[in-house]
Amino acid sequence: MIGKTPKGPSGPTAVKPAKTSTSGADGLARIDPAGGTFHAHHGTAAPTRVGGDIDAITPAPAVQVSALPAHTDLAAQTAAPTLEDFWIALPPGLPEPDVQGVRTIEGRQYVTLANGRFLQVAADPETGGYRATRSSERVPSGPRLVPDADGRYWQEDRPQAPHDLSDTRLEAFRCDLDFTGIEPGSDGLYRFAGKLYAVIRTRAYQVLHDTDASTPDTQVMRIVRAGDAVAHDENNVYFSTRPGRSEPIVLDARRGWVGTSIHGAGGMQRVHRGQAMHQQLVDKTLALETEGLLVQAAGEKRSEATDNWRAQEQGSQGERGALAMLEVRLRQELDLLKAYIGRYVNEQYWISRVKPEGIFRNELHELRVLSVDNCDRLIGASDRRKLIELGDLRGTRAMYEAIAEHLWKKREILQIRQQLVDDILRQSRSSALETALPTTHSMDLQVITSGWVEARSRLLSSDPGDSQSALAQWARSYIETASAFHDIDSVPQQARLAIITGLLDQTAAIKASYENLAFAPDSAEAGVRRQIIEVMQSFEETLETRASRYHREQLTTLAMPAQDEVIDFDFVPNQENAGPAPARRRLFRARHHDVYKISVGLPRRTASGEEVIDVTDPGSVEQVWQTYERRDGEWRRQAPPPDMALPTLMALANERMGQCEAHLRSARQDEKAWRNASNIVEFLGAKAEQFDDVALQLERQPNAADDEIAVLISQLRQNSQRLRQEGEDIRVRLYKDKSFLSASRVAYLLGQNQIVAMKTHTRLERGKGSNKHYLDIYSLNDRRTGEPLWHAHFHYAKADSAAGDFTVQGGHLKTLEQSGSGLASQRRDQQAGRVHVPIWREAIDSRTAQKIFDVAQ
Repeated sequence: MIGKTPKGPSGPTAVKPAKTSTSGADGLARIDPAGGTFHAHHGTAAPTRVGGDIDAITPAPAVQVSALPAHTDLAAQTAAPTLEDFWIALPPGLPEPDVQGVRTIEGRQYVTLANGRFLQVAADPETGGYRATRSSERVPSGPRLVPDADGRYWQEDRPQAPHDLSDTRLEAFRCDLDFTGIEPGSDGLYRFAGKLYAVIRTRAYQVLHDTDASTPDTQVMRIVRAGDAVAHDENNVYFSTRPGRSEPIVLDARRGWVGTSIHGAGGMQRVHRGQAMHQQLVDKTLALETEGLLVQAAGEKRSEATDNWRAQEQGSQGERGALAMLEVRLRQELDLLKAYIGRYVNEQYWISRVKPEGIFRNELHELRVLSVDNCDRLIGASDRRKLIELGDLRGTRAMYEAIAEHLWKKREILQIRQQLVDDILRQSRSSALETALPTTHSMDLQVITSGWVEARSRLLSSDPGDSQSALAQWARSYIETASAFHDIDSVPQQARLAIITGLLDQTAAIKASYENLAFAPDSAEAGVRRQIIEVMQSFEETLETRASRYHREQLTTLAMPAQDEVIDFDFVPNQENAGPAPARRRLFRARHHDVYKISVGLPRRTASGEEVIDVTDPGSVEQVWQTYERRDGEWRRQAPPPDMALPTLMALANERMGQCEAHLRSARQDEKAWRNASNIVEFLGAKAEQFDDVALQLERQPNAADDEIAVLISQLRQNSQRLRQEGEDIRVRLYKDKSFLSASRVAYLLGQNQIVAMKTHTRLERGKGSNKHYLDIYSLNDRRTGEPLWHAHFHYAKADSAAGDFTVQGGHLKTLEQSGSGLASQRRDQQAGRVHVPIWREAIDSRTAQKIFDVAQ
């Protein structure tokens, strides 16, 4: 597992680096001392550039500052002047006002107040805003002024404190999105489908950057209506010239998003930037350039460390030390890049004033790509160093401890890498950038994590080197599950939801096995178990998310339940680097201990021409874990029976017979504890196979017809069947859990003739207008007791549609409580602004629906 690295631009890596080549297979192939460094000066606009744009950054005017005379009595100064002190008669010959209501003649500017009075105005060099002035003043001394929303009249600028916006005022802007349980970005905003959203009192609102109203220290956003033209800017920037209503807001550290007042035409401050704004931008630009130089210097140190590593003898302690130093340099560079990227993202509203949009986006992309490459380099360096260090620890507990620690750190790097790639994909709108994007697989993270689970599991057992221990077998099952998910996008799309369903069931069963381990509550072992369970819960969430996506993307209703879908696909993994083509693989479902599981392996032909599948260690295809063969139309594990003498077989048979009742009692206790149904079935199935194996070996004995042997064979077969039947009975009883909704379970119970259906409502009219539809409701009842278990809802576009013609994804399960409060619950969701999202587990396929219709009374 150590050697498995993510597939970057130059492909996977091997253990041995080729010192004379830039392409190695150890994860360090992409380390290029001559490249890969982001140059901070690239595309950066000089902060003193002057142009015709009113927003251009110009040299700050000289301001003479002197101390007040010692005898000055500030208290004796006259009161601040009012607007009335600056009223003037309008000079003759003035032109018509411009769009801001300003009239200009001979370099002097005049504005009109709402009461019809006139003022001369001038820009205040300290604030960049306008003040009332007198013709005799060099620096304006009057009150601050701003234009009104129409730009016709001007008014005194009385700063208004941030204020709460009422739900009534915001109602017209509300979006049907629910971000409950999702963390916002560092700027307080949520991102969805390329748009920005602010949440105020649990309600979501689309927002845009108001770059004109923002300052380097305060980011002003505009709440907009999604249907207005102003809301459609691809860069999420507000333009007052585009039609549409808006509300300005700012982020308060204590109160969240609050309203603010922005004066000016269309709410924009159309004033010249003065000394304060200029100095702030200069300071921030210099800080940005300084960070860029630090990143560049870190890249140079990393290149030096790379050259030093390449000069070392392979496998030597010198190489180990050089790799350790390379890792230090890579982590330092990644930390600097993280801070640098964070500044680009969080301070975009002012950086956009000194960098054109195209340059800004390209630089941000370059920084993220460099970070991804450095993650690959770091993984490769740490993998190589760990392989050197493990040389003397083979087969020891210390080896598994070292592997577990290493893989956990590798997992953290992969998480960082994946977030970077997600950010690149989300922000990129250029085909050129997409082409340059380094490839990645989010599933790599799961496979690496499963390797960590194996190392930790072996450390929980008494003998870490025992590959047949229960803990080692559970861990390998988890690795097989994660590996199957890794390759899911290589199989036909119509089968993916069925595969995800199977992988979720497998993960739940494996997790339940760890949950049932008994350790002292405060022990180190209990802490490890808890960490393993948390990892598996995270994997379940990943699978659930993927299943929901596949469900949303379906254009038709599934034809059959997941367990009936044929899962047996050959595929060739995508080749992401120059080199030998990857070997053909097969993703398949096999039966073992009466439970079906999905795995991925390498198909091959035996010397006799028989097709088999080898399931191997993901980190080493030479290490075969299990071989599967076709038996009775299914994939089964190869298990050559041991060659035992008759007396030994007779003793083993009697021993097995004496254990039967204990196995049944154990399974029933697990049922009472509501433990995982698949695990109970697998436990009894494994014991039943032990009975069958002994019976089969007895049947192959020369004197198998002997009465004593024949009776023993018969008893073994009977007890085997008894164990299997009890497993099925327990599965049926546990599957009838009313609180758990699963269309797959309903399909299974229908197939076992365990439930009946009763139609309770026919073509109930629901919705209005284009949302109008009709609903049929069936009660799914326990055949034995008649007790209702769940309700099945089917939605139809027309009142006279045939039963099987329900709408796409229009058949789904409901708990009895959900079904009874369905409309009220939907209304509450709508009032809360939450959109109903179809749940994939509840979706009923066409075949299961037809069975419900067939058995309905």
